[in-house]
Amino acid sequence: MQSVAPAPSSDASDQASRASVHSFGGVIGAEVRGVDARHASSADFEAVRAALDRFGVVVLRDQQLQPQDQIRFAQGLGPLQPLFYNRFTVPDHPALTIVSNIRENGEAIGIEDAGMLWHTDASFNRCPDMYSLLYSIQVPHKDGQPIGDTAFTSAIHAFQDLPADLRKRLVNFTSTHSFMHHLEKKRAKGQLKRPPLTPEQQAQVPDVQHPVVRRHPNTGRPSLFVSEGHTSKIDGLPPEESSALLEQLWEHLRQPRFQYRHKWRTGDLLIWDNPAVQHLAIFDYGTEPRRMHRVGTAGQAPVAWMEGTK
Repeated sequence: MQSVAPAPSSDASDQASRASVHSFGGVIGAEVRGVDARHASSADFEAVRAALDRFGVVVLRDQQLQPQDQIRFAQGLGPLQPLFYNRFTVPDHPALTIVSNIRENGEAIGIEDAGMLWHTDASFNRCPDMYSLLYSIQVPHKDGQPIGDTAFTSAIHAFQDLPADLRKRLVNFTSTHSFMHHLEKKRAKGQLKRPPLTPEQQAQVPDVQHPVVRRHPNTGRPSLFVSEGHTSKIDGLPPEESSALLEQLWEHLRQPRFQYRHKWRTGDLLIWDNPAVQHLAIFDYGTEPRRMHRVGTAGQAPVAWMEGTK
């Protein structure tokens, strides 16, 4: 594991951060050590943001968080953005969602089908989520090893690795992101485990158009912003051509060399940068109990990246 120096504090009145950042050795993924999320300083938040800008996904191990602690830490990274279509909030914390396969008295206690397709959180919104924070409370195991991993892929490195002529072509396109398309795709694959939307709920999530190549709001780097889970088409192309191009891009994004696969431990606080990475939940744990708490922070409307911009 490669060690990276922490970002310096810009607030002299605050305590200095003890954070150190340790790369997992791939193009994304790092551990931030020395930060207790219950008592994080502004310098700690600066170090975490800098690590996210560089590595896309970071984990703080061995945290001992109550719901209010996770909420406070998320607020240190940005305004909260509660999930749409959410029946599974933590009591008294409407922005905090239970993600779990556990059932009590025959009823699900949390979202059971979250993350079954590669996606970036809430891209079906005009302003998708910036950061997602997932805290592990109960981790399933098999033969003494954790299961139920979460896989991530770098949409920034994937774009950089495309042929130059394709990169040049893609910056001219927008694509449609659709929550209804997402639900239909899950239903077709037999993955959907939630009731259908009411007409009133459907009206709250109209389809939106985003640039295919997005400018990262912090770093200015270009990111491939189409996902298997939420992107229904590339605007302006015939359906067959749109589908073929999307499949080509999704296959490219899935390459292992762009990925980091997180093996969970109880007490992990995993944070990822939605403009920079896509993720996928690995459902290999069946009925073995798994429980996570998830909160997101509000992002900006995606802006198209153009050659020569920073």
